[in-house]
Amino acid sequence: MRCQYVEKVGNAGRKKSLHDVLRERRAATPLLSLPELQLREAARRRNEDEALAQERVERWRLRQKSVDAEAKLDPAVYRAIFARSRKAYYGSRHWSRCNRAQLELAPSCEVVRCDRTVDLAAHHLHRDSLGGEQAGRDLITLCDGCRSRAVKREEELGRPGTRQELRDLDPGRPLYDAATIAALKAKHERPLRRSDLRDERGG
Repeated sequence: MRCQYVEKVGNAGRKKSLHDVLRERRAATPLLSLPELQLREAARRRNEDEALAQERVERWRLRQKSVDAEAKLDPAVYRAIFARSRKAYYGSRHWSRCNRAQLELAPSCEVVRCDRTVDLAAHHLHRDSLGGEQAGRDLITLCDGCRSRAVKREEELGRPGTRQELRDLDPGRPLYDAATIAALKAKHERPLRRSDLRDERGG
């Protein structure tokens, strides 16, 4: 016996088979198109990533605890953390692993005229791969002095320096010209501190 399904239409009732009802439902226009559903799901994931990043940065500020102390996070969460606090990002276990891998790959400053082997750290060539950086591809090894010159050069360029631009830095060139130093001394009326120079660079 064929299964019957009763569907009310206005005040009248007419019988439809369950098969007919299911077929009509499959043929009906969905409330949201597939692209709309994909956009909604992407927005939901983005909101979740942003909320998690905010929670981890707040916790880091209160406890000074690594944002990924419990487990590695998704790259999208690391990017959201970087946008909120670079200090929190660079204090993460993820960045510690990236830094270690880069120094193992290139254990000396990669500036051609420097080649120092102490006070080294990884430096981003770009930020397109935040949360998923690869040693040698996205990072370069620089000593403290060359890294300061790289940051200053990138501020002048208004963009990250290329690998070749950073390798061509002159480690013997003063970081600040005499006029800038004289102006800072006059401004502060005391011997300069490192923080004075950082403030001049904008942080």
